[in-house]
Amino acid sequence: MKSGWIAGMLLLSAWTPAAAEIYKCTSAGGEVQYSDKPCAGQATIIKPAAAPDVDMHVTERRQRTEKLLHAIEEERAEGQRKEAKAEAEQLQRRKKCARARNRLTQLNASGRLFRFTEDGNREYFSESERVAILEKAQVDVAHWCD
Repeated sequence: MKSGWIAGMLLLSAWTPAAAEIYKCTSAGGEVQYSDKPCAGQATIIKPAAAPDVDMHVTERRQRTEKLLHAIEEERAEGQRKEAKAEAEQLQRRKKCARARNRLTQLNASGRLFRFTEDGNREYFSESERVAILEKAQVDVAHWCD
């Protein structure tokens, strides 16, 4: 019985508008078969319904809906990219703020500021240079830590 049903469904799915009639035949054993030719026993003629015409308005509406959904997906993806970029920039800003604060703390804690010369000796900054370096460090903190 199951194989007859499957065969019938396959036949129906292969039906094209050119096929005029489908015959449903029931054998003496009760097995159902489908064919495009009449069978020897009792046959029932099945006329499949024609596929409904697709309304152009339905097609246009579907296309507009798909276009809108695509635009929404693109907008969402763009929003996620912007959010990820903003988070990365915020993380970078926090790191630079921490470095600027650490540098200012170290400069304020040190007594005299110096740099190494090419020959490895210390060269101490003058008081005006030291003030300029501290002011620059404070500006960096103000810039990165707002």
